[in-house]
Amino acid sequence: MESLEVIAVPHFNKADLAWLTDIRSRRAGSRGTPYFTLVFSNFSIQPEAFLRAARLYTKDCHAIRFRLRSALVVPEQAIGRFHVFLIPEEGFGAILKLHDKLHAGVLKGALRQDSPYLPHVTVATTRDYNEARDLALALNQGGIDIHGHIDTLLVETRSGADIHLLAEIQLSKASWFS
Repeated sequence: MESLEVIAVPHFNKADLAWLTDIRSRRAGSRGTPYFTLVFSNFSIQPEAFLRAARLYTKDCHAIRFRLRSALVVPEQAIGRFHVFLIPEEGFGAILKLHDKLHAGVLKGALRQDSPYLPHVTVATTRDYNEARDLALALNQGGIDIHGHIDTLLVETRSGADIHLLAEIQLSKASWFS
């Protein structure tokens, strides 16, 4: 089944990006760069309408600065696994508000009703709760502090492992007060 997505691929410094890419590859089986998923839609909507709505709902959104400073274990009962998420301490509200803006109008049907949205970057996935908990504790006790910013959103189609970029949406430059 094909899905439509809006993701934010943040900018990180080289060392943090290398560390995130490595841990995600080893612990989450993810080979790509770290990102925040903002919209994951498998409801029936034409890609052109999806893209038009995403552009409309983000036209006044500013770039977002954030800091990942906490790790959290999150169960995903449907697949019997536990994820370790890095959660932004700074920028959490701005990412959450962007998510909310994107789930208006015709994209409202993409909103997950089974769990609240939690801005995050996944760094590990495992069937063993204790393994996930140990990693989260180690990250939290190690003083994780990763700075990043989001200035572009990607609109993609996904069918299994095949991902196709439909468009990039630039967020406006931050003002003196954002």
